[in-house]
Amino acid sequence: MTALPLELLTGRGPLIPLLGLALAGALVYLLASRLARDADTIAKQTGLGGLWIGSVLLAASTSLPEMLTDVNAALLDVPDIGIGDLFGSTLANMLILAVLDLIFARRRILHAVATEHAILGLLAILLTVMAGIAILVGGWGSIGHVGIETVAIGVVYIGGMRLLYREVAAGPRSDTLAEPRARGGARTWRAATGFGLGALGLAATTPFLVLSADALARESGLSATFVGTLLVGFATSFPEMSATVSAVRLGALDLAVGNVFGSNAFNMVVLLVMDLFYLRGPVLGVASRDHLLTVLIAVTCLVLGIMAILSRAQRRSGPVLLESALIVAAYLSGAWLLYRLGA
Repeated sequence: MTALPLELLTGRGPLIPLLGLALAGALVYLLASRLARDADTIAKQTGLGGLWIGSVLLAASTSLPEMLTDVNAALLDVPDIGIGDLFGSTLANMLILAVLDLIFARRRILHAVATEHAILGLLAILLTVMAGIAILVGGWGSIGHVGIETVAIGVVYIGGMRLLYREVAAGPRSDTLAEPRARGGARTWRAATGFGLGALGLAATTPFLVLSADALARESGLSATFVGTLLVGFATSFPEMSATVSAVRLGALDLAVGNVFGSNAFNMVVLLVMDLFYLRGPVLGVASRDHLLTVLIAVTCLVLGIMAILSRAQRRSGPVLLESALIVAAYLSGAWLLYRLGA
């Protein structure tokens, strides 16, 4: 199914896939920006708040590229590309958030959001560590062809999101609820319809984005794990990037941070979906241990993000960008190590 597009994009040097990547990226940016605006409207009109809408609705929608890519990777029997994409997407998401925190320094993004985001960040860390341990030991066993570890990841995710919902419901209102809620459901209905159409547009557009990235990798001669973790991982994170940038520009900071941390947690649940389609056995049981480096860097970046959120009470004045700078440094160091090691 992907052979014809890849044939059209390859064989003529890196320029053609690079142009395809730019075109698809522009379309994804427009669609994801609309998703962010509609999600912000839904958060305000329903009273659920930016944290919850960002971490569930927006995160799941912007994670569609990862899910589509990894299901295809499972069906094509190239699980390391799919697994690398998920861990690489977590790295890319944290890079996006850190760069935005540095660019919009005066807004102090990671210091101006609800502390409940730390729960979501801890959930993402727990799920990522569970996946890393499964890769290290070769899996925890299986139920049919599905690994026990991916089922456990799904169960822990549901439990964690339930805990988050309770904390959000019991806590103060977030920044997205500062404005009075409009009367009537017409605006909410329009936003929900626009959000659904935007999500469908992403589902249709992002496969071409990923194919362009794959073609560019083939033309440049980069290794498969490097491509899956960094190039494809970054490409499938483009919707998160676009939606997060739009949310920050709207001033919906809880929506932006919730989207990033929520996507990181949801990405690990995609491993269960991938496992269901990989019929040769538990997908993490056959994964390369080269992914453990990415797991370590991803956890480090998540810890730094949580530290920035929790430290806001102790550092009230002026922009504090140390954690964000360290996240950027960790990402660049990890990319260099992956390239140098030829993983």
